[in-house]
Amino acid sequence: MILTRDPDIRRLAARILLAQATATIALAAVSYGVWGSQHGLSALAGGAIGLVANLYMSLTALRPVRSAGGALGRLFFGQLVKIGLTVALFVIAARSGKVAWPPFLVAYVATLVVFWAVPTLAPGTGRSDAGP
Repeated sequence: MILTRDPDIRRLAARILLAQATATIALAAVSYGVWGSQHGLSALAGGAIGLVANLYMSLTALRPVRSAGGALGRLFFGQLVKIGLTVALFVIAARSGKVAWPPFLVAYVATLVVFWAVPTLAPGTGRSDAGP
């Protein structure tokens, strides 16, 4: 059985999810304060879609498996479900007719930006601060 024994990977996944939740709540609060409840709830929904999809993917990818092939298969399956879940939740939001699209999309995109920014800025990810 192959386990993700490196606690740094699990901590990084937790930091990403926490940063996504923080960005979502912050954008929802600003949207609510500036434009009202519909915009605040729309931002919350958009960010929640990105957060829930990434949470599923993280839980799937970090579960123990028996082989490297199993890990790769789990990763592909998790990504497939993540995409399907995202599309389904976008369709549900669109059909509701209650979404204010700009804050919804901004909050969703913010979760994607956080997903890439946190690992890039995290210490020990291969980024070198030293000159050439």
